[in-house]
Amino acid sequence: MRADPRTGASLPRRAALLALAVGSGLAGCGSQTPPDRALSFPSTREIANGFLEQMYTRGDARGAYERYAASDFKQHDPEIADGWAGEAAYLDALQAQSSSAPSSWRNVNNIVLVDGDLFALHHHFFTGPEDPGRVLVDIWRVTDGKIVEHWDVAQPIPRTMAHGNGMACGQGNDYAAAESLGDTIARPTCTPPDPAETRASSLEVLDAYAAEFWKGNVREPVVRWFSGDYRQHSPVIADGIEGAVAFLQDEYGKGQDKMPRFGPMRTIAEGGYVLRHRLQLDYGARGWTANIDIFRVAHGKISEHWDLRQEVPETAKNSNSMW
Repeated sequence: MRADPRTGASLPRRAALLALAVGSGLAGCGSQTPPDRALSFPSTREIANGFLEQMYTRGDARGAYERYAASDFKQHDPEIADGWAGEAAYLDALQAQSSSAPSSWRNVNNIVLVDGDLFALHHHFFTGPEDPGRVLVDIWRVTDGKIVEHWDVAQPIPRTMAHGNGMACGQGNDYAAAESLGDTIARPTCTPPDPAETRASSLEVLDAYAAEFWKGNVREPVVRWFSGDYRQHSPVIADGIEGAVAFLQDEYGKGQDKMPRFGPMRTIAEGGYVLRHRLQLDYGARGWTANIDIFRVAHGKISEHWDLRQEVPETAKNSNSMW
């Protein structure tokens, strides 16, 4: 099973992108999938299902990459070199450095999304009973029936949060609970993508919210576009509408000259879920961060939010950057 036991320092308050990651008017990316394009890529779901089952259910990461990925696939994780050889070297190093055998680690898969030539996995894992855990989002790109590119963002799970919802979906919140869950690729812990919600309608909701937000008002678009039972999973934002308003007013009420700089945005959406992936440079920060936001839309309202943030290191084992 592939897992990443990186520790990492605690992050500053700017750990969430609740407002800025939803706007279609922000810088785009060639990988962003048009609303009808997903129907043209049935093989992506077949690759995703087979690859994730072999990697996480059977615990055969090496074999999964050799079967489903191009031998020279492009790697954006800064700790891994390109291709099969880079993945094998990374796995060998993990086993050599870890104080516990990989067979004792416990991985919990929360959300699986497939969109066009991209698929993504939100998951968290523990290396042992005393480990508070790490949460990750992995993204893979498929071309001609093979995985040809991989990105990820990882963040330690803090021991205290601004709410009681956790960074996942309420299951497998510690090592013992994760051990009891069984196969979470076949049964992810979060609500599956709702076929009643279309990709296009979910994006319309987020874009409408963002268009109002960027006019300078915080409270009114949140109250209008967030559901009354809105749930927060970012560890630094309190639950509910008032938690979101308080965070956003504090985070984005300091004027345009103190706003972050944004890189291009990658979107993966299925049903009511919309995942946004981008790089960001915060005001006064020394370096860029890689960021993930996931929003769930239900009945025309934003009902749930997850996020991740990882600092982009100065050096990496590949030359591809985290974008």
